[in-house]
Amino acid sequence: MSQQENASSELVPGANNKMAPIPQGARIQKRPLTRRQLPASSKTPVIYVSSNSPFMSVVKRARKFLDKDLRTVVTVMGTGKAIEKTLNVASWFQQQGDCVVEIKTRTIGTVDDVVTGDADDAFGADNESRLRKLNCLEVAISLK
Repeated sequence: MSQQENASSELVPGANNKMAPIPQGARIQKRPLTRRQLPASSKTPVIYVSSNSPFMSVVKRARKFLDKDLRTVVTVMGTGKAIEKTLNVASWFQQQGDCVVEIKTRTIGTVDDVVTGDADDAFGADNESRLRKLNCLEVAISLK
């Protein structure tokens, strides 16, 4: 990459910056995604979709929340491979006559640990953490 391209990417906020390579003999251990903490009386139920979630289970769960309280907004969220399934759920509810669907895209950060292969290091003093960005699709479903 030329010096001019490098300088221009430093000026643009949000430009793709590559992470440093991991050391030889180390591996990346992914942590689970951080989910927002729900209050005791949650007004907006959130359904997290994974790539293994059955489609109709997500639909029935969302419909149950909608029927329980007619003014509620159900949020369905999916990241990575689950974005396609989340989009299919949004399309299914959009084809229903009684639902309003809003789709938002987001980028969320998650933490990964770089673990070295040293067996004698019991406390992981040399381990470091990295912040990784993931695409997220957020679908808000409400009744008309």
